[in-house]
Amino acid sequence: MMTTEELAAIIARAASAALLRIGRIYQEQGLFHHALTPYLKIVACYPESQEAPVAVDGLMAIAGAFEGKRHFHTAMSVYDRMERAARFHRWNGHQLTPEGDIL
Repeated sequence: MMTTEELAAIIARAASAALLRIGRIYQEQGLFHHALTPYLKIVACYPESQEAPVAVDGLMAIAGAFEGKRHFHTAMSVYDRMERAARFHRWNGHQLTPEGDIL
């Protein structure tokens, strides 16, 4: 029989893989604003996954694309959201904001 931890790990792997696929599809279609959400969710919720570095690469590419179009404010917003997603973590089963407030 599968333990709760094993089942949670399987679900996390499937979720992070699905989010990465969604992000890549949006990015390939040039829908950069839509690609941000799945990539950021991977960074925030699945930082230890094998998809996390790929999601960060995707986010950096999106920010770079905005910089290339001279949309510096939007690029900075992407970098800011990446930082906040990286600081997001869970505490005793509760979600915490980057400031440490329990959600």
